Amino acid sequence: MERSIVFTIKEKKETKMKKIFVVLMLLISLTGLVGCQIVNDDKTYDETVTIEQSVTKASNRNDENATVETVNEVIPTNPKKVAIFDFGVLDIFDFIGLEALAIEQIAIVKSNLPGYLSKYNTDAVTNAGTLFEPSFDTLDLFNPDLVIISSRSSWSYNTLKTELGGVAVLNVTIDNQNYLDSLKTNLEHLKLIFNNNEVFDTMYETLESKTNIIKEQAIGSGFKSLILMTNGDDISGYGIGSRFGFIHNELSFSAADEHFGNADANTHGDTVSFEYVQNLNPDVIFVVDRAQAIGGEPSIGVLDNALIDSTNAAKNNRIILLDSVSWYIVSGGYQSTLKMIEDTQTLFS
Repeated sequence: MERSIVFTIKEKKETKMKKIFVVLMLLISLTGLVGCQIVNDDKTYDETVTIEQSVTKASNRNDENATVETVNEVIPTNPKKVAIFDFGVLDIFDFIGLEALAIEQIAIVKSNLPGYLSKYNTDAVTNAGTLFEPSFDTLDLFNPDLVIISSRSSWSYNTLKTELGGVAVLNVTIDNQNYLDSLKTNLEHLKLIFNNNEVFDTMYETLESKTNIIKEQAIGSGFKSLILMTNGDDISGYGIGSRFGFIHNELSFSAADEHFGNADANTHGDTVSFEYVQNLNPDVIFVVDRAQAIGGEPSIGVLDNALIDSTNAAKNNRIILLDSVSWYIVSGGYQSTLKMIEDTQTLFS
């Protein structure tokens, strides 16, 4: 009887020790998972950041019931495979260097790719679709860690999430009425994602400094300016708050017509006549040549007529042809914004 009691006590102790060991192992496992996040169905990342952003919730590109919502997006830090539907961000990555950001593969939009970014139009780089329509099948095969969208592709947020297993999606749409602040926000988000690289701070500080220089000159000049876009034989005008509103809002050029376009964010501009321009008589006319920007024949020649020639802008050689690719195609980039600032600098050089 004594031997039986001894063995029973010993077995109970061993059982208790095994339970304690199992509990300890579970605690160790759970501790090891702290900081890990499942961003999509296929991948778990050790380190992530959570970014609050506005996104468009839509079922398709023409969804009339689309809504804009604020979401908290969980994004892996230092993503290795990035799909990019915004030339502005590709411009930023190009300036810093993919290797410096530890990006191993990118998928981009190759149609209308700006010349200075043509180095990425190679077989080694995946063609992700168009600026408006991502190729979801291609992206599924590419299996990105992060997808970056902007205004033209903003509708695709929900579909990207559904088709790519909950992939992290960053929206970098530029607010044309607050161009520089919007760009600053994008740079801050990219800094969080890419290892707090201080180069993003330096980029913004440079842009802010150069913008302030032009701002002082523009205010001091007192020039009344008008922004026109040519497209074949047609011209359209843009005012305060428009897609080219950087000229008025941040660079502080006075608008020749403060009520033009109802001070809204009309991305397509408003059709204007040569008579309107003549009567307005601006001191400066900034011109974006859309036809040239998308690879067509230059259309600035449409402004070569007696009505335009009678304006103060023409008489004083202040019709400024802007770099159409930077202003129309690559809004929100670093190199492109430097070019935009440089374009207006020609007035004072």
